[in-house]
Amino acid sequence: MIVRIDPHDAHAFDSWYAAYREAWTAGRATGAAIPREVLRGSVTAERDDTAFRLHAAREGDRVVGTLMLELSLKENTEHADVSVTVVPDRRGRGLGARLLAVAEREMAELGRTVAATEVPVPAGESRQTWPGARFALAHGFTVGLEEDSLLLDLPVDPALIARLRPDTGAYRMRAWTGACPDDLVEAYADLCTVMQRDMPAGDLTYVPEVWDVERVRALEDLRAAAGTVSLVTVAQAPSGELAGFTVLSLMEGEDVVGQEDTLVAGAHRGHRLGLALKLHNLERLVRDHPDRRAVRTWNAVGNGYMRDINRALGFRVEERYLELERADA
Repeated sequence: MIVRIDPHDAHAFDSWYAAYREAWTAGRATGAAIPREVLRGSVTAERDDTAFRLHAAREGDRVVGTLMLELSLKENTEHADVSVTVVPDRRGRGLGARLLAVAEREMAELGRTVAATEVPVPAGESRQTWPGARFALAHGFTVGLEEDSLLLDLPVDPALIARLRPDTGAYRMRAWTGACPDDLVEAYADLCTVMQRDMPAGDLTYVPEVWDVERVRALEDLRAAAGTVSLVTVAQAPSGELAGFTVLSLMEGEDVVGQEDTLVAGAHRGHRLGLALKLHNLERLVRDHPDRRAVRTWNAVGNGYMRDINRALGFRVEERYLELERADA
């Protein structure tokens, strides 16, 4: 039986999450699942940019499969991000297909015509051997972008940081934890929009998001409510203009830190600011949060510049992520 659940119902959500986590992490030596409280915060928050729908496939009292629909309410309103999982001992019985059929019906009701999903493929596996990839490809999804998931063990050797630290001339680093300072938030929102526009998209069809101060503050509030700590460093040009930024996210209940966006705006490239930004934030992380054991980041396969930076810092590839879409219109 497949039923829609109310994420505000703690028991229903916890049962759903247990199955989601079991399925998502099975067979992956280092692959992560979104921590429970972080995901609960996302799907229960009052938001004007995103809505979620959760379904559970039940056998008696046990949840054996999950469906999550993530629906953008601003840009990309024809898209739906679809996540289908089935616990390992119930695979191969058509349950994933039934969950996907529920997603298809809901998308049709909502006028959503493009389904998007992502599949991690562990090292040593391929599209043909890994269950999630086989399932998506068999159901008409096509790969639009490939990314590598990379891991960096902490702490980073101070000697390595000293050796790599570049001379960035008159650019200076400014940093904060949590909320962006009021004097920078408008310029920071503009950089977030540039990041959306410039990040590799491959053959994916989504429209880049447009960020403003309200959107930045809403995300900060959401993260704070979920217990997520954000470390942000920006590079400031001699004129005062923001030239780039990088973000580390420390999620509650997770000892691996997420390296999120890193951007250097086009007019300021060529000064090794990308490396300088990441080094500055890593130093803060090691100094202020010595309990964290690793940093995880993602690189588009074709993003050679950022891959070179991450390789120099000591990141190693752990998985390949496939970003897939299927248009039903």
